Amino acid sequence: MRRASTAEPPCPASIAAIWRSVAPTTTELRSARRRLHGKAVVIAAMLAAAYYALVVADLGLLVRLGAAGLLIVSSVALATGVMHDANHGSFSRLKWLNRTLAWTSDALGASSHLWRIQHNQLHHSHTNVVGYDADIELGPWARVAPGQSWRPRYRWQHIYIWPLYGFLAIKNLLVSDLLSLVHGRIGQQPIRTPITVGLVARITLGKCAPLAWAVVIPIMFNPWWGVLAFYAVCSWAVGLVLAVIFQVAHCVDTVEAVDAGSPRRGRDFATHQLRTTANVATPGPVSGPLLRWIAGGLDHQIEHHLAPGLPHTIYPALAARFRTALARCDIHYRVHADPLTALCAHARWLRTMGMQPTVQGASST
Repeated sequence: MRRASTAEPPCPASIAAIWRSVAPTTTELRSARRRLHGKAVVIAAMLAAAYYALVVADLGLLVRLGAAGLLIVSSVALATGVMHDANHGSFSRLKWLNRTLAWTSDALGASSHLWRIQHNQLHHSHTNVVGYDADIELGPWARVAPGQSWRPRYRWQHIYIWPLYGFLAIKNLLVSDLLSLVHGRIGQQPIRTPITVGLVARITLGKCAPLAWAVVIPIMFNPWWGVLAFYAVCSWAVGLVLAVIFQVAHCVDTVEAVDAGSPRRGRDFATHQLRTTANVATPGPVSGPLLRWIAGGLDHQIEHHLAPGLPHTIYPALAARFRTALARCDIHYRVHADPLTALCAHARWLRTMGMQPTVQGASST
């Protein structure tokens, strides 16, 4: 009697095929969406409690400082765990619900319409490609890819850029979207949808929302100087955390920055994402789940880039299966051992990119 073979099945012909082999089941997706919706309810409750304690209630300074901390955490979670999914159409199977919750981006200061162009179309399709991926264009403040121009001040970018990251939220609110509308492009890429009066009106209305809830309403209950001080600190903290979460996935010395001629579409898409993206492991029985909850799945950027239409609550399960399948086929899967390792990798990359190029791969200006 012949024994059944114990040999492992052959590796699929492509990374895309490996990814398809670990696809979630319908039951897994249903469960993941339930968890995502429950998380959104918790975030909304945290935001409401923090806002009431900080803005409306007549409480002591220490309590208000605690409320400000809670507002920062819940605002980051709103961006990573609700806004991000909604703008990708992955929060719900209902299109109207995704579009409604996508407005949370406007409430946080960034136009959801322009964000979808910059992030969904340019960044996801051209990850780490200079001239296409607007998310890596930090000029004139920093250089994060070999193909970008170098300036003498970049020698110190690994020091001065960290506090500047905190101005991301205010930059999106007051500068970035306005420049995109005026110039008709995001980064170096033209905005291909018509810039109509209605679109400008919607974006302007969206800008009024954060100013209303973060400045105008609080001034009705509190001294103006206190409102501005708390707004400045909270928006800076939210901007810093969000900027770092995105940067450690793509602007680190463990992934690749590629030129525009590099194959990255069609059959090469999955390979390109593995080359240009890194995950962040979050070990620890308490800190790990907390960090994953705040990051909203963006600690699993590889899986997110391969399937942005899936709810982020499914990524941990898929990542475990995908990493095992890749290891069996001896394919490199980039993951930072912990958040500190990720921060150090980004700092090293900033320092490397801040050095004057010895080969004229990037022009000096």
